[in-house]
Amino acid sequence: MSMGRLYLRILIMFNRYLTFYKPAMQFVVFCAILSMCWLIGGFLVDLLHVKITGLDAKQISELKQISPSLSTPLKLLNGVLLILLLLLPAAIFSYLAYPNAFQYVGLKKPAKIKYWILSIAAIGLALPVSSLIEQACRHISFFEKYKALDAVYNRMAEAMLQGNQPIDLILNTLVICLLPAVVEEIFFRGCLQQLLLRWIRNPWLAIFIVAIIFSAFHGQVSAFLPRLFLGFILGLVYYLNGSLYTTILMHFINNFITVWLVYFFHTGVIKTNINELPDVNMILGLLCTALLIGVLFHLYKNRVEFQIYDMEKEEQIENLLQDE
Repeated sequence: MSMGRLYLRILIMFNRYLTFYKPAMQFVVFCAILSMCWLIGGFLVDLLHVKITGLDAKQISELKQISPSLSTPLKLLNGVLLILLLLLPAAIFSYLAYPNAFQYVGLKKPAKIKYWILSIAAIGLALPVSSLIEQACRHISFFEKYKALDAVYNRMAEAMLQGNQPIDLILNTLVICLLPAVVEEIFFRGCLQQLLLRWIRNPWLAIFIVAIIFSAFHGQVSAFLPRLFLGFILGLVYYLNGSLYTTILMHFINNFITVWLVYFFHTGVIKTNINELPDVNMILGLLCTALLIGVLFHLYKNRVEFQIYDMEKEEQIENLLQDE
């Protein structure tokens, strides 16, 4: 083998993006990056907890009542946690995976206007269906048995949603609505789902697995199935239109409704607590289900192919070397 060909082979070996390697290897790298970020990020956030609040994460979780003075620090610390645990590993992996990291996670040119409209319709129809699933879960003994475990999650959520001033609404919209929508969609749909779609090759199974992980990440047992359903809808819409911007909007709308309803309740604009909303009518829930299926079917019929694996030149060089 000539020195030129040897140099070319070495250059290819050390100058490949991860998409050129087998999905199993990509997944190993992804898990390694994720573990590193979770280890370092968890340590740093715990230090920040002690520095800012005087309490570590465990002590805060054991509080029976969280004072309003802790509300803003908890919001900001939760935002930092999301960035370190989800956004950072997704950013590192996508940077290593493909020449254009934004394109890899689906942040390419925004979708056409009809896909925006269909995505908004999808989340609008999915929310009543999700509520219907949540109502059904109340009659399942398994979820009722573990409902007490959600006490910590509920206390933290209520603490972060406290406040009846405009500044509280602005901060909640940014930290609880927008930031999680962007970060979680980049990590779960843009990065993890993209990886599993190539590895598993069965899009339904890949999307379902990501939805399970997405729901489990939130740590709320009683809402596991409703959140799994919403995660599956988000993953399916992304798979069908190829633009992460639309699922970020859908995720934002879901968070936005909760934040604003809680704020208006705290300010006395509305009298109904979001935790005491009436059950969704069965007929309405079934109608929304049928309409949601129609929207998804329309997206399927007009599916936008989303291919990120454009490594033809490298493959041609590799084949040339093998032929020699």
